[in-house]
Amino acid sequence: MTSAAQPPNPPAPCSGDDDLRRRLERIEAERDEALRGQLVLEAQRDLARDVALRFEREAQQAREALARELGDALAGHAAALRSLAATFERRLAGREPSLAQLAALMTGATDGLLAALGSSLARIRPEPLGSGGLPAALRALLEDWRLRVPSMRFELLLEPSGDAAFGLADPATEEAALRIVAEALDNAVCHANAAMVVVSARRDGPMLVLQVSDDGRGLPGGPLAEGPGLATMHGLAARCGGRVLLATGESGGAELIAELRWS
Repeated sequence: MTSAAQPPNPPAPCSGDDDLRRRLERIEAERDEALRGQLVLEAQRDLARDVALRFEREAQQAREALARELGDALAGHAAALRSLAATFERRLAGREPSLAQLAALMTGATDGLLAALGSSLARIRPEPLGSGGLPAALRALLEDWRLRVPSMRFELLLEPSGDAAFGLADPATEEAALRIVAEALDNAVCHANAAMVVVSARRDGPMLVLQVSDDGRGLPGGPLAEGPGLATMHGLAARCGGRVLLATGESGGAELIAELRWS
């Protein structure tokens, strides 16, 4: 008798299929790990940004308190001193011309002290940006300098020129931009011996590009080049995802360029 036919053996698993499956599993595991890493990085960036914003708010509150104390303590005394010097100048003008000249010098020195105090307070506590946003605040800042230093020329260039087209950013970014320009203007007026300063603000995609150029004596050397003012500007730009560059401009003066993430 012939034996019954045996059922065929199942095919042995192909080693190539196992390799493919293992590669797919490894790719999926690596993808999941990459996604987890990306989520962790995003959470860390969000946390760092929140901490920076909270630090900036607390620092701003401290600056405002300091500005109030300085204004109350110094501005009143300086104004009283100026009033006394002006009174002496008027009373001595006809009787003691030499003493009247000294009183006039005291009046001028007190005016300089008040101007320097106002400039310092403006850097510590910039004027509110208000509803006009950065363009309007820059116009007000330059107009203030025109009134304080009429012998200098201050120009502002905006791109786009319309305030609505220029757009608004996060309040912390707008405040940082205004403080950077205020610091750069103060350097140009007080240290560069410049006759003209040009401020430009330009939207470049998601970035804001600020440029402050003067026709003064150029970049300083020594500690002034890396002084606290420049360190402040670097810190403000870094907290807004940007940077500050300092170079020699086409006119031979100093040129500061700040790039901040606007949107």
